[in-house]
Amino acid sequence: MIEKIPFDLSGFTNSIVRKTWLLQRAFNWQLVMPHTINGIMGIFISQYCQDITFGDYSMNELSVLRYGSQQRFYAGLEEIDNIVLKFLAPVDNTVIDYFSGWKELIISKEGYYFPKSSYKKNIYAATYDRSGIQSVSFEFSGCFPKTRPKYALSYSAEGLQEIEIVISVDKIVSKSIIGGIQQKIIGMVGSAVGKAVDAVKGGVSNLKL
Repeated sequence: MIEKIPFDLSGFTNSIVRKTWLLQRAFNWQLVMPHTINGIMGIFISQYCQDITFGDYSMNELSVLRYGSQQRFYAGLEEIDNIVLKFLAPVDNTVIDYFSGWKELIISKEGYYFPKSSYKKNIYAATYDRSGIQSVSFEFSGCFPKTRPKYALSYSAEGLQEIEIVISVDKIVSKSIIGGIQQKIIGMVGSAVGKAVDAVKGGVSNLKL
């Protein structure tokens, strides 16, 4: 999405002077659940996802160290918010069967917990720019469902049935492809500038000799 935003020059607003920004839309994204659970391929379940809500690492409490009358703050422990996924319920109930099977990988019928390696999975998401090129990718490591599907059946609202699942996650890693390209370009420019400065310094030193 291209937006023209007024640009203030030297403190005087001029409607003629404008800056064009290329902004990211929120709807260009894709969820990828690559694992097959309960005989259902996750890649088919992914297409029914309508909303993803997640937060990256946050520091709710900071470590405080006192130096006389002053205080110094240091980074505390990091916490990760849960992932909330909202799916449309297909007629064949594959979404419900998928997550019900996932819960069965956590706790056996006898009530015993299975090893984490049997139920922790990775989930991926990506956002795309308006040309369809992937801009940011997210990797959610160590995921498993914390809740079972909830139902809100009512004749008052004849909308599509939705299923909300809360997912626990161990680690969230985001990678910006555009940012990576920009860093490479900046690195190349910085390297070229450094070589040019070294060449100028070398020429000046030769003149002194």
